[in-house]
Amino acid sequence: MNIQKLINKYEIAECVGLWLAEGDKRCNNEINFSNNCFNLIKQFHKIITSLFKKYKFNIRIYIYTKYGEKIDIPIKKCKINIYIDKQATRPYFIWRLASVELNKKWKKIVKEIRGNKKYYADFLRGFFAGEGNIKTGSHNNRTIRISQGKPLELIESILKHFKIDYKYSPRERSYVITGKVNWDRCAEIKIADLHPLRKLKFWRTYKDFKEEHYKHNYLDNSIFDSLINPLTSYELSIKFNRSQARIYDVLDILKKKGKILNYRVRSKDYWIRKDQNIIILSKLKQNYINFLKHRNKSTKEFSGYFSVDWKSSFRRLKELEKLGLVKRDRNKKWRRLNTNKKVIAL
Repeated sequence: MNIQKLINKYEIAECVGLWLAEGDKRCNNEINFSNNCFNLIKQFHKIITSLFKKYKFNIRIYIYTKYGEKIDIPIKKCKINIYIDKQATRPYFIWRLASVELNKKWKKIVKEIRGNKKYYADFLRGFFAGEGNIKTGSHNNRTIRISQGKPLELIESILKHFKIDYKYSPRERSYVITGKVNWDRCAEIKIADLHPLRKLKFWRTYKDFKEEHYKHNYLDNSIFDSLINPLTSYELSIKFNRSQARIYDVLDILKKKGKILNYRVRSKDYWIRKDQNIIILSKLKQNYINFLKHRNKSTKEFSGYFSVDWKSSFRRLKELEKLGLVKRDRNKKWRRLNTNKKVIAL
């Protein structure tokens, strides 16, 4: 069977990984797959039945629970058998398709997939869904593990292909992957995305991992370097993939050190480096300055020109006075001041 012509070839590669992790490779008269995550059972069922939709076959799903309780299975046209397993800490499932012919065809597909580097990421994602786990603990321990009773050449070839450093631990019977760079590479291929719970734990752990592994003062220095142009804390949080609260903590420190300034424009704070010699104001305040271009004016003239009350104009002018851009003289008229700073209106 030509894999290249199959619509879901990458999903098939994931299922090959699942099967090699949790299926019975020695059996010749059926295709089977077992797992305690029903989402994986459902995905395997969808792909295999789609793959062999031209053939006639019967599917059985065996459910094992501690007390033999009934579990709803949202899969049609299959026989359900329920068994008791006193050792089961949670329900688990075995999916079976009985057919010598289809078993042979499936193993041919498996052979074709596992030897093709094009499908390495998808295969590993499937294998990890079956045999992987994320370990976190004290002392910032973050470990990606792939359980395997003994070293497996195929897994090692795939990890080397993606330049993921690993070690095999005989005591843990697992491949052990640690370190920020290796987590980055596992994230790139979405190693945990097939298993819903492992996906959640992987990305939550990875997000915390990224935030904690900036070099000392990296964020402070990077934010300072970025503020040659005015930016909001929100824009900085997007740029550096950090929370606004974390960004604000850094901005507050830089402001207290006298390195940066903030200007309030339309209910937003814009931050700029002090050494840039820049004043940031609204377009409305810029219009107030422009109104003083030819002669000095009273507050009443401002309120009339901008169609606002006297108090509103007076507040705007006092704010401009604080910025050193205007001054009120003895005759209570406002005049424009010269400044060596660059004025930016947003």
